[in-house]
Amino acid sequence: MKNQLLEADYSFFASAANLESAGIPFHVTPGTLKLSLMVSQWNFTNSTNGLHIVLNVNIDPPVTSIIETNYGNITTYTLLSSDVLNTTITLLHFGVADNTTIAPVGFSLNATSSSPTNSTYALILDFPHFTSSFFYDPDFSVTLAGGGNNNGGGDGSNDSLLPLLALVALVIPIAMVMIAIAVVTFFAVRRWVWKQHLPPVEGTITL
Repeated sequence: MKNQLLEADYSFFASAANLESAGIPFHVTPGTLKLSLMVSQWNFTNSTNGLHIVLNVNIDPPVTSIIETNYGNITTYTLLSSDVLNTTITLLHFGVADNTTIAPVGFSLNATSSSPTNSTYALILDFPHFTSSFFYDPDFSVTLAGGGNNNGGGDGSNDSLLPLLALVALVIPIAMVMIAIAVVTFFAVRRWVWKQHLPPVEGTITL
C-alpha cells in the first residue's frame, strides 16, 4: 500500500507579485503568506471519492464582519477585526490534478467559535478524485486597518506590518543561533592558538 502524503509549502511575499496557478492569473499584495498544498499517493476506493480537508483559522482580535467578493475564478474572503486589522483569504476555484488536468475545487468558510479575544473559522477544501497527485494554491494576508489600501491607493507595502513582524520573529532566533556559533568558534580557535603556544611537556611514563 502506498503512503498517503500531504505536503504544505509556504512562501512569504514582501513585495507585490503576479502569479498563475491552474491556469488562473492572480495578484498577491505585500505581506501575503501563500500556502501551497500538494496531496499525493492517496488511495481512493473508487472514482467517485474525493478528499475533504479542514483548516482551522484562528484570528485575534475577533472578527466583526466578513466581506466575500468573487472575480472570475477567484473568491476572496476579507475578515474585518473592527478597526484593528483585516485578514484576507484568497481561494482559486481550480487546482491541478495529476500534474496535467485542471479540476474544480469546492470550498467554504464557516465560523466555529468566537470569544472576546479571538474568532475561529473552519476553511473547508473539497478536492476531486485524482490518480497520483493534486496541487492547490491558496493565499493569506494580514494588513493593519486604516492603511493605504482602505482608500484604494497604494500597494499595501506600508500597512502589511503584522506578517513582517512575524518574519522578524523568525529571523531573530536564526540570528541568535548564528551569533552563538560565532562565539563558540571564536573561543575554540582561541583555545587552539593558546595550546599551540604552550611549552612542550617532558616526562617518563612507567608501565
